[in-house]
Amino acid sequence: MRWIYTLLATFLLTLAGCASMEDSARQRQVASVLSYLYPASGNVPKATDAIAELHIPFRIGVAFVPDNAPAQFRLPESDRIQLATRVRDAFAGYPFVREIVAVPSVYLESGGSFANLDRIASMLHLDVIALISFDQVQNAGAAGSSFLYWTGIGAYVIEGDKYDILTAVETSVFDIKSRRLLIRAGGISNIKGSATMVGFSEISREARTRGFSEAITEMISKLHNEVKAFRERAPNDPKIRLITPPNYAPQLGGPRA
Repeated sequence: MRWIYTLLATFLLTLAGCASMEDSARQRQVASVLSYLYPASGNVPKATDAIAELHIPFRIGVAFVPDNAPAQFRLPESDRIQLATRVRDAFAGYPFVREIVAVPSVYLESGGSFANLDRIASMLHLDVIALISFDQVQNAGAAGSSFLYWTGIGAYVIEGDKYDILTAVETSVFDIKSRRLLIRAGGISNIKGSATMVGFSEISREARTRGFSEAITEMISKLHNEVKAFRERAPNDPKIRLITPPNYAPQLGGPRA
């Protein structure tokens, strides 16, 4: 009887653990650039009529916009810095960029809008800001081939629970003073896999980070194409004024070799 009670108690604990895992596995974290810049607007804002005066070469900041994820699920600040650094490095080779700064997430307030950006720009002497937004969804469900393996200390799920992680990332580059959107580029990633109940949390966390990395890799590739398109249209765009110093040779071109 004692063995039966022990087995029953272990089984109930396992069910509770599975339920807890299911709750934590079905998650979404969103960092919306629209919610950050236009928190009080129910509609998509109209494009600004202001002229963007770009003093070449300019100083640019790179930052993740605030997100709504629970603490145990959100992308760690250390990973944000690494990913923001990759985006920063993507701009490093362009001759029209004087300096690039990775802006800590704590500098950006939820719903802070352009007033928040104005304060950051004043503090860090920024002309342009590259805002990284994202939407990541993690879904999980029991695999058809999963089964419980009983041991003396509990149960393990073999071939465990499957996860499906979809990540979309976008970088929006704004001239801070005029509020004008200059460039935008996005990337996506879809990662699928499975893990045992015991290791599900850690493995799915690593998969979420990998999803961000893959999406940003695709985004950076598209970002270079968008910069090329911007180089071609900027000199003739009536809403953009390029101001260069005397004897400034480099033009709006691609990365230096």
